Amino acid sequence: MNNADNTTLSERKKESYKIFNEIAGTYDLLNHTLSLGIDIYWRNKLLKHLPIKETINALDLATGTGDVPLTLIKDERIKKITGLDLSKGMVDIGIQKVKKKNLDKKINLMIGDAVNIPAADNSFDLTTISFGIRNFSDPQKSLHDIYRVLRKDGRVMIMEFAIPSNALVRAVYFFYFRHFLPKIGNIVSKHKDAYTYLNKTVEQFPYGKDFLKLMENAGFKNLECRPLTFGIAMLYIGDKID
Repeated sequence: MNNADNTTLSERKKESYKIFNEIAGTYDLLNHTLSLGIDIYWRNKLLKHLPIKETINALDLATGTGDVPLTLIKDERIKKITGLDLSKGMVDIGIQKVKKKNLDKKINLMIGDAVNIPAADNSFDLTTISFGIRNFSDPQKSLHDIYRVLRKDGRVMIMEFAIPSNALVRAVYFFYFRHFLPKIGNIVSKHKDAYTYLNKTVEQFPYGKDFLKLMENAGFKNLECRPLTFGIAMLYIGDKID
């Protein structure tokens, strides 16, 4: 990817919420279908790595239609979840999903910026992001702000796509991501290039040790990077111990 492409992606990230507004109506269908349901399996992985606390007040950034909060709330230690997203279209759908499950007293979804988090210092025990941070205008600044709003012994868990190390898996992955997924996604969502843009952001974003370095720069300790499904995605974990 050349510098011009990188510049275009960076500019589009600043207003990526507008793209999500436009594809909100078909997002859940495409997300589950194009991932072959693996996205549900991945989200359940979060439940196995929650911070060791008796009660947990959680924050989910880039919450979209609320699938991560609806997964996290399965653990009885989680008493409250706040979900933030800049896309009103996505949040509106998420609010309806939460109400349908009668969980609106525990899950509060709202419009909010994940780079400049509208919350006081030391407010949360857990912050999660699921396949959203690569679309942030400033991921490093977001990580610093996540550190700020976490309490002592709080944890951040971030899921994001990566590039598999295995050559065969990588070849299949690139074909799927560069050709099949964008074509089907754009057709079903009726958006000219939403899924073309979203998939380009995967190859441009740092992953593995490079992303762990961003977390380290923000102050996180006990860093982990767990490959998911042949390394096509990663679960990053970090703790605030100060």
